[in-house]
Amino acid sequence: MTEQSTSKQEEPQEVIEAQDHEATSENDSAPKRGSALPWLLVIVLAAALAGAGWAGYRYVYQDLIATNQQLNEQVTAQEQKLTDLQRELDNKLAELERQQQQLPDLVKRQLQQSEQSLMRSVSEQEQRQSDLARAVQSVQAELASLDVSQATAWRILEARQLVAQASNKLYIDQAPELALQLLELADTHLAALNNPAYQAARQAINDDKVALRSVDADRHLAVAMELSSLRARLLQQDWRINAPTRTLVNEEPPADAPWYEHLQASASTLFQQLIRVQHREKPIEPQLSAAFVELAKQRVLLQLQLAQQAALSQTDELYQRSLQEALALVVELEQQSDLELAALRDDLTKLAAQTLQPDLPEQLRSLALINRHAQAVNAGVSQ
Repeated sequence: MTEQSTSKQEEPQEVIEAQDHEATSENDSAPKRGSALPWLLVIVLAAALAGAGWAGYRYVYQDLIATNQQLNEQVTAQEQKLTDLQRELDNKLAELERQQQQLPDLVKRQLQQSEQSLMRSVSEQEQRQSDLARAVQSVQAELASLDVSQATAWRILEARQLVAQASNKLYIDQAPELALQLLELADTHLAALNNPAYQAARQAINDDKVALRSVDADRHLAVAMELSSLRARLLQQDWRINAPTRTLVNEEPPADAPWYEHLQASASTLFQQLIRVQHREKPIEPQLSAAFVELAKQRVLLQLQLAQQAALSQTDELYQRSLQEALALVVELEQQSDLELAALRDDLTKLAAQTLQPDLPEQLRSLALINRHAQAVNAGVSQ
């Protein structure tokens, strides 16, 4: 019994060991089947890395190399441009230095040319002066060869010509200053003769000179300035016609008056505001409008401007006509309104009384005397 039980107990122990051995063998065979998957992942990852490396080398690295080459080419081009610019700058600097070195020589040559031209001009002037001196000497020699009678005739004829020109300048050109200068030159010719026979002619010439010195040749300018001042003063004036005012006399009833008197006073005040009856001793005339007065003022200003232009051009007819029209407008406006225009009317009257032409002598007294002397010289009679 004991052995059977022992064998029975040992038998399950062997069975247990056998089962454990089978489990161990199964456990050892299981890892061998699952160990192939990680190697597959490693191979795939290695292939992916190889593909990524090839793609990076094929596209990225080649692009980087091309970009680097372009950058190198651009740097080379920029360096070439800088080299060219530096060379051009050096050339410019060399040209400027050469011009700076040549500038003193150029200035010296220009100065020499200017000096030569000035020397030529001076020599030409000296030549002309010497020619004129020889001409004067020849004229003096000719005058010295003339006798006294020929010199006298020449001076008398020259004085007559100068007096005739003075008369033309005075009465034709209205230039008393030039006529005065011509008379002074004629007097020098007669004074050079130193002959008492021509004393009367010299006295007449001096009388004519005194008369010309008193001539106011700038009278028209003074008149034009007066007209300008009058226009400026008139522009500042305000020609305004005052409208007739309404004077209302309100007689207030006393405070203790009856109510109907207060009512009557109020009604009278209201009636005077609406309708007013005035008694005038002279006939009622229509009142001038402000536009008409302003138009009349502008017309007066226009006539004054025309008179000023006529004064500057010494046109007496236009000057008088313009002033007369302006004066007529002022008088008419003064009669039809209450404007104070007496001062303007007096100024216009004074200006209209002036003349633009200077008061010239009727004739030159010296002209008749010098003509007689010239006729005597031409006839061969010695004076």
